[in-house]
Amino acid sequence: MSNGDDCPAMPSSRALRLYARSPVLFCYCGMAIIMIVLRSFGLQLNGDMDDLIKLHEVRTLLHTGDIFDRTLPGIAQPEPYVSHWPGIVDLPYAVFARLLAPFAGVEPALTAASAVVPLLLFAPALYFYTRLVAAMDIGKTAAALPLALIFSTGSFFEYAPGRIDYHNLQILLLLAALVLLLSQSRAAPVINGLLAALAFAISAEFAPFYALVMAIYAFDWIAGHDDDAARITRFGLGLAAGAIGMLAAVQPPSAYFMAKCDIYSAPHVTVLVAAGLSFAVAPLLAGRRGGWTMRAALLLAFATASLAALVLLFPQCLHGPYTALDAYVRDNMINRILQEQSLPRYRHLLSLGLPGVVLVFVGALAPAVICLDPRSRTRPRVVLALFSILALVLGIGYMRYFRYTAVFTSIGLALVITSFLPAGSRLARLLTPNAPVVSRKYALILPGLALSTTMVLYNLSVRPPQEAIPAGELADSCDLSHFQSGQSWPAGAVVLAPPLVGGHFVTLPEGPKVVTIGNHRSAQGIERSYRFLDPATADPRAYLDQSKATHVALCAWRDPPLPKLEALYPFAAMLIEGRPPPWLRECPTDASSPLRIYAYRNADGSDAGCPVSPAQVRS
Repeated sequence: MSNGDDCPAMPSSRALRLYARSPVLFCYCGMAIIMIVLRSFGLQLNGDMDDLIKLHEVRTLLHTGDIFDRTLPGIAQPEPYVSHWPGIVDLPYAVFARLLAPFAGVEPALTAASAVVPLLLFAPALYFYTRLVAAMDIGKTAAALPLALIFSTGSFFEYAPGRIDYHNLQILLLLAALVLLLSQSRAAPVINGLLAALAFAISAEFAPFYALVMAIYAFDWIAGHDDDAARITRFGLGLAAGAIGMLAAVQPPSAYFMAKCDIYSAPHVTVLVAAGLSFAVAPLLAGRRGGWTMRAALLLAFATASLAALVLLFPQCLHGPYTALDAYVRDNMINRILQEQSLPRYRHLLSLGLPGVVLVFVGALAPAVICLDPRSRTRPRVVLALFSILALVLGIGYMRYFRYTAVFTSIGLALVITSFLPAGSRLARLLTPNAPVVSRKYALILPGLALSTTMVLYNLSVRPPQEAIPAGELADSCDLSHFQSGQSWPAGAVVLAPPLVGGHFVTLPEGPKVVTIGNHRSAQGIERSYRFLDPATADPRAYLDQSKATHVALCAWRDPPLPKLEALYPFAAMLIEGRPPPWLRECPTDASSPLRIYAYRNADGSDAGCPVSPAQVRS
């Protein structure tokens, strides 16, 4: 992690000389300290419910040792819950916890793994990011890196302690893919193909980015650049071999030919192997005399045949992983999640998100403006411009991708700020690029400002509709950031709760079973928990019986009653305010508890007991 070439341009103080020798190390330590401090103050940074479910997955993997069995205990809808996340994303945490467990115990080892492993993954991610910043030629890397990092914290907070979802791995692999794409090493295309297969095995979420990686390899070969026939062949062979190898890493042999649309399986392997073999075979068929039209036609023919095979073999996967979900679940829960919406539907754009959106738009479009002038155009900058525009388009259409845009837009913003620095200043000298940025400085920000203005005008003229809030969402909206339950639950307890509350219960080492969590694989449980509280439901007990639940848990309102809530959601308000029907019995909870818990009945018809605190057990 060093950039020794920056040393001569830096001031002569000892501290700055040390920094100039290894800016990545210093920036890594600084970012890690910031994330640790913010996390210690209770800030979640980018954390969400998926981190808790992932912790439960790692705990289960340590217990069973079976990387292929994705059935998670503790979730009874009553149908078993089978996770769509592959076991390979749990391996870094499971290995770390396994090594530490003999000395600290399983639960402390899991806690340490969830805190340490993201920071360990951040080290190679920052290294590749630094390589990318250096390739853009923003002057000396030692000066450009911290400037770019200021605007990329939103993405790199994915490496904060406790942030153990798969997104940090995806960012790491994508940064590595970009560095390898720009590398002239003979081995780089093969490694890139293998990493692309690994990324698809983790999640198809980054498919658009890797489609662009493939398109760049294809374009280079079609355009007839030197040695690009060998590069596309090596990439194709690495992709095909990696796709087959990843199937063996993710699925047991009995599932090799099964189609699972939301997890790496036969459809994904078919597409990747077809693409890889197309890239490997096309240069052989075209030969050296084939012109660009023949090369393009060959790849187009292979792509069309691959798409046709996918449609014929796996038509059920053409509409994404949520196709099989009931419309009630999609409308009342999935589509209401912020990351599942488009930016034009975001109601709080003008009040909360506008400054960040403006920076994203400016940073995403500035590299494209720079590349319009041949004197400023370099291959790395063209690649950055393409990925920045793609990230912007994806983020506008699907806000899930906004967590990744800062990886690209931060570099664009660094280029913009460099162009506005006073000529002759020390920082301007450090950030003066070898390949100049010829474009006028105001031209760099104009497209981003124009797009931001368009978005504001659209938001003002076409206000997103105010959708009715489901009762299940209201009952799930309390602060659970400090959720702890030291209660002892009756044997066989199954809790019907809204998804977020259920997700917190399932992560307890010795908690009750839950009917649902906030994940699309728990759609049957989500529907039952939401319909249970829905004012349109005639008999809520039907959903307790369907899910074989013995208890109900939901957020509590302990202040004076809310007449509006009672008018709109009469049954949910009764439970939230502590006025249950005769067939539910409220269990004692601490006055500071964010939850109310109700006992229903056991499967044999007997009354379900209430959970008890340790003090009650001792007495």
